[in-house]
Amino acid sequence: MLENIHPNILALIAAMFIAVARMFYQSALTRLHPTVLTFLVNFVSIPFAALFYWMGSGVERWPVQGLLWFVLVGLIGSLFGRYMSFVAQRLVGVARTAIVMQSVLIWSTALAVIFLGERLSPWIAAGSFLILIGGFLLVQEKGEDRKKIPLVYYLAPLITAFCFALTFLIRRYGLAWIPSSPLGMSVSNITGGIVMAGALCLRSGKETRFRNWSSVPIVLLGGILNSAAALCFWTAVQMGQIVQVVPINRLSVLFVILLSWLFMQAEEVITWRVVLGGVLSVAGVFVIVL
Repeated sequence: MLENIHPNILALIAAMFIAVARMFYQSALTRLHPTVLTFLVNFVSIPFAALFYWMGSGVERWPVQGLLWFVLVGLIGSLFGRYMSFVAQRLVGVARTAIVMQSVLIWSTALAVIFLGERLSPWIAAGSFLILIGGFLLVQEKGEDRKKIPLVYYLAPLITAFCFALTFLIRRYGLAWIPSSPLGMSVSNITGGIVMAGALCLRSGKETRFRNWSSVPIVLLGGILNSAAALCFWTAVQMGQIVQVVPINRLSVLFVILLSWLFMQAEEVITWRVVLGGVLSVAGVFVIVL
């Protein structure tokens, strides 16, 4: 079904969905521990992906090699990467996390060129650079604002970016064995969900208990949007080129800033830097898809 849509369009749709999901997560992070959020998001993703697999044509064989690659995606991305993204949002905020996450462009491009043999044309390189610079401008802050956050905290979103970039590569290996994005998404989220459920059972801290039930519907709604974004992006990675779909997907930072301005105007202000950053980011996408 999704295979009929151009991979670059799917990457753009995924960017919009993930931006909205992040706004829901940011609201819930004030009341729920990142461990709880990680478990809930993985839990929601499993039936969502299973439904799409059931609705599609499916695959005849499930080679163990492919399943193992998907399990690795779950451990690195659905578990550790997603948990670190929530930690990053707690430490440095949703906007700052989004900008440091732009480094995923560098990691993913390098991995795709080295291990997958994808070609980085001058146009793709130029478009990626425009999106990267645009992202920096979108959330550039004044010097006095930066001093409030210790520099070491920015390691959290940086590690997250590398983890996600690594999963893009691993997904391609898994999809080469089992060409089914819903199945791969299901296996990876089941892996992350089982491990995180075990972590919740082992930990008895108050922060990880479900005391703030009012936040759960917000997280579940974010999880549904996150699942839709993941399915679109898994398919984009399967059908397209990483050096193209990843930069387009990073437009999520632009959508995050716009949503932050609409719903958190006390925290985000539209300035000439934001406008210029948005223009450069959009221009970068057009250059890539030419």
